[in-house]
Amino acid sequence: MINYRPGELDQRITIEREILVDDGIGGQEVTLTNIATCISAHSRNLSGKESERYDKLNATSLNMFVVRYRNDLREDDRINWGNIEYNIRHIPNNGGRKLYTEIIAERGVAQ
Repeated sequence: MINYRPGELDQRITIEREILVDDGIGGQEVTLTNIATCISAHSRNLSGKESERYDKLNATSLNMFVVRYRNDLREDDRINWGNIEYNIRHIPNNGGRKLYTEIIAERGVAQ
């Protein structure tokens, strides 16, 4: 793990999670709730690609977000950064005492 200085966490992200809520007629519906808002983060692009399928151009991007250590994140959560949604794909467990959490997230694809 790379060490980060607080000044490098210069972006603001929101962590969102899908939850089930009662719909009022005996069923449930899926809604988003914010787990954390305005978190300081560092973002680094890892890769990106474009492909054409069924006469449609598809673009994806893989980013790594670094935030101060959190133990409440799950890989089915998502990140909202600048009104762009990123699906969390992996949260590496580097073991030991951690100051930061690295999050691998992808945009441009369905969960």
